Amino acid sequence: MKSPKLVLVKWIDACHAPSGWQFGNPPQIDFEPVYSTGFLMQDRKEGIVLAQTWFDGDYANVIAIPKGMIKKMTVLGRVR
Repeated sequence: MKSPKLVLVKWIDACHAPSGWQFGNPPQIDFEPVYSTGFLMQDRKEGIVLAQTWFDGDYANVIAIPKGMIKKMTVLGRVR
């Protein structure tokens, strides 16, 4: 069986502002990109589904990333 595509995804993750009272000062939040690699299990209009681990007939360690958060996706190839 041919493996799913192995991809590198550059995306902006959501974050939670520091908790507690802000005393009128807006929190400093940086929107730095994060990088994830994995097997592209689904590529849908709403987002992608990556699996960190794959073998014929099964996969594990899944993450879903909404399309609006993705900045770039690079296909690295296939393992077979």
